Amino acid sequence: MSKLAILSVFDKTGIAPFAQALEKLGITILSTGGTSKHLKDAGVGVKSISEYTGHPEILEGRVKSLHPKIHGGILSRRSRDDDMATLAEHEILPVDFVVVNLYPFTQKVAEVVEKGEVTHPSLVEDIDIGGPTMIRAAAKNCEFVVPVCDPADYDKIIAELNDKGEVSQELRKELAAKVFAMTARYDAAIARYFSLSEKLLDDQGELKQFAPFESLTLEREQVLRYGENPHQSAALYRHSGQSSEKRLWTQLQGKELSYNNLVDMQGSLDLFLELYRTLENRHAAVAIKHTNPCGVAVRDTALEAFAAARQCDPVSIFGGIIAVSGEVDEELAGSILEQFVELVLVEELTDGAKAMFAKKKNLRLIECDFKAMADSELAQVVKVIGDRVLLQDEDPACCPITPGLEVTGTVLDDKTLADLRFAWIVAKYVKSNTIVIAKDEQAIGVGAGQMSRVDAARIAIERAKLHGFSVDDSVAASDAFLPFPDTLEVLNDAGVKALVQPGGSVKDDTVIEAAKSRQMNMLFTGERHFRH
Repeated sequence: MSKLAILSVFDKTGIAPFAQALEKLGITILSTGGTSKHLKDAGVGVKSISEYTGHPEILEGRVKSLHPKIHGGILSRRSRDDDMATLAEHEILPVDFVVVNLYPFTQKVAEVVEKGEVTHPSLVEDIDIGGPTMIRAAAKNCEFVVPVCDPADYDKIIAELNDKGEVSQELRKELAAKVFAMTARYDAAIARYFSLSEKLLDDQGELKQFAPFESLTLEREQVLRYGENPHQSAALYRHSGQSSEKRLWTQLQGKELSYNNLVDMQGSLDLFLELYRTLENRHAAVAIKHTNPCGVAVRDTALEAFAAARQCDPVSIFGGIIAVSGEVDEELAGSILEQFVELVLVEELTDGAKAMFAKKKNLRLIECDFKAMADSELAQVVKVIGDRVLLQDEDPACCPITPGLEVTGTVLDDKTLADLRFAWIVAKYVKSNTIVIAKDEQAIGVGAGQMSRVDAARIAIERAKLHGFSVDDSVAASDAFLPFPDTLEVLNDAGVKALVQPGGSVKDDTVIEAAKSRQMNMLFTGERHFRH
């Protein structure tokens, strides 16, 4: 008996060569609508599903594959005589392959929402019913049927058929798992859409509240050697359905990335990319240790930026992560390699620099598309709290530090405003409570993760002096408001001339009076940047 395959796909990538390969193996092909025409145009012999079932498509194509001759053929258990007798009685052929991918519902939702047309009738016709039903049935019965939902799997299926004459049970289970992940993601997108309403959207059609239903489906990309500590297991996942080839970064050399490397790498990118968006033909360098910045600077060249970032804390940079913009040449590579670092994020490399890094076999070198990263949409932050999942929007870009935000002091010059802008961005990415002291767009003192904000100020001052910096005429940023004047007083006593903070304390008036009495410039942004 000839084997039977049903092919019905929205994404027609590679489907014609795949069908030709199946046909060459003597497999009969059933198809529908656009897929059928596409295959016939490619010279593939195709029989329509309607011709096979003896029933026409009805309801403008809403019903075409929902028929016992289709689903009986897919769901029949070939090892059971009663199932096979039922097929024979009703003249149903067993189906051996089901190849289905679905209408891009999520993409359609995005297009409609962008137009402000958030109504169910505009999208219900893009909800696929027959396709998910067929492919889920095939996945359920994968012991006997090969379920295929991803064009990336066509070649491996044909390879096994040519090599072994059949598709292995191991591959069938792998394909079935991929199907159920795909349909879970698809159903979650539909559930989310139906839970939306106009009241959840702003005037631009953007979601201003979290939808009543959210779903996160993940596909494992890599099992890590261990987690945060050697006794913890860990793995890296990507969003299910996202191509592993679509990456904004590539590891060029070095040991396998660890859990801590990846967490620190994200911490580095968070700060680096916000600076990167503001560079205007200048360069930024960021050094991260345990997710906190230990060196940050903006300069005219990449070499100068790295040198200034390292100067901030040349001790803590040991074993850290470096990100630097622009081209890394041999001179800059040599400067980076003067100290031990775990990982380096670069935009582009000269051949000479690449050869220098290659001598350090364990150094993890990552090539990043910083521009694409900087242009990408903000993600949601996900945290697990016991048996609950906590979601929040990513903290958006800092507000601009411009004239008019001053609550005390004189009108500030451009250089001081630039330093305050720089300090404000850096403070956003330091663990709270945070004080960052800066001068000449260089972090010179960082007080991170303290229970007391005044202690964070003292630590920032101490670290600046420890590494040879003068705090005189520097500026500072606080990630949250000052509940008392003490932090301001400690900073000003050390030489800080201007401070940017959110404001919003019940004691703002007291803090303002303290700044006025010291003739200290203070700016209120009206936004807070806690980082826990």
